[in-house]
Amino acid sequence: MELIATAVARSAAAPARVWERLIDGRRWREWSPATDWMVVEEGLVAGGFVTVKRRRSRQTAWRIETADAHRRLALLLTFGPAASLRIAWTLEPDGSGTLISQTIETGGRLRRWLTDPQARRGAVSWCDDPARLAAIVAAE
Repeated sequence: MELIATAVARSAAAPARVWERLIDGRRWREWSPATDWMVVEEGLVAGGFVTVKRRRSRQTAWRIETADAHRRLALLLTFGPAASLRIAWTLEPDGSGTLISQTIETGGRLRRWLTDPQARRGAVSWCDDPARLAAIVAAE
């Protein structure tokens, strides 16, 4: 996988509280304005699916690659073996708060045509999401 973008923010809230907000798909729009909603299809477990509806886009099913409560959520969108796009959030304790890291990566032999354009657009529209998430959770 090739790293396309990383965004990092610190929240005064504990990792458990940040995690609760991160997995609450009905409220994603509050911290990710480029997203209308997210729905966990059959439980938040590796191998499961979430459906994400981005603004001005079709809803898309992402496979849950990692769902390690209070630590990491990684979603993977694949185009067969040809290309993939991963967006992941890592939560690390930082004193009494949380360091939130968001990464966007692509992979596969056809990634330059199939996933890189979407990933690069996402890197622009999603770059402030961790900071918004951090601020919202800290204010609650």
